[in-house]
Amino acid sequence: MIFGHGDDSYRYGDKVKMDFSSNLPRFADISAVKAHLAANLDVIGKYPEPEARELEAMIAEKLAIGANSVMVTAGATEAIYLVAQLYRGWASVIPQPTFNEYADACKMHGHIVSYYDNDDMEMLPEQRIYWLCNPNNPTGNVMLKPLMSHIIREHRQWVFVVDQSYEDYTLKEVLQPCEMQDCHNLILIHSMTKKYCIPGLRLGYITASPIIIDRLRLLRQPWTVNSLAIEAGKFLTANHVRVIPDKRAYIEEAARLHDELNATKGLMLMDSDANFMLAYIDRHSARRLKQWLLDNYGILIRDASNFHGLDNRCFRVSAQTPRENNILIAALREYTKG
Repeated sequence: MIFGHGDDSYRYGDKVKMDFSSNLPRFADISAVKAHLAANLDVIGKYPEPEARELEAMIAEKLAIGANSVMVTAGATEAIYLVAQLYRGWASVIPQPTFNEYADACKMHGHIVSYYDNDDMEMLPEQRIYWLCNPNNPTGNVMLKPLMSHIIREHRQWVFVVDQSYEDYTLKEVLQPCEMQDCHNLILIHSMTKKYCIPGLRLGYITASPIIIDRLRLLRQPWTVNSLAIEAGKFLTANHVRVIPDKRAYIEEAARLHDELNATKGLMLMDSDANFMLAYIDRHSARRLKQWLLDNYGILIRDASNFHGLDNRCFRVSAQTPRENNILIAALREYTKG
């Protein structure tokens, strides 16, 4: 794991008053799951299932697929590393910029890593994996669903890993497991951590063909998902909990934040279809901007300079409440004027 993942608020203690650094809305209402866990703390007194089969069955029923096509993991990160281990020694194509963990996992397991350079593509072996983040982190852009479906079906000789951790933070359509069951070269990664804003519990899952799921199960350690995470997952899935009451209003607010920042002199933003966005600041470094915002406003942003292919002017923010977004806009305009 690289140093500098999104939410590094633990480094600053109570200095952080407004956190735009991770891709989760801080105003999400997680009171229901907190109350449920508080009432069920006895689960920590016994071992969880070695594999979260009951939760997998619940997720499968909700997705209208077989339970043998679902594997619950300790967040999307465990899923990424398990997939990289399964295809050890293959070639991995990772278009940039994107989440660095794909490359880290692939390098750990002896992959030939290509960052989608045209000079590389002709030399890569046919045993090849394409890693796609959709919506993409850090840009927030979403690939068209029909295009992705076509590419995956037209290139069945390659494996496609599509990380849809942020699928609940866009209004664009993404791939649905029930629609892709004929694609045995597709692995979808999902994040309950992101969907329900519970990053401390580390909970995700993979959907893929039963053959791939069976092979992944042989690689994992038992009890990687703890009792509290499983209990939370079952409660959230069974009760259809919505931690963001109005997703459309939230994404529209994110679009407003994007447009306001993009209209700020000295800033340039990439297009985004999600609740987070990648920005460039002219003639300044993201590191200095991050420190200035923290010192003067208690605002934490994500220094994105350690994403492959990005330089020290890049930073990422996620939309929060309209009031907090307005404070961020004003602070950034003050900084760029200075």
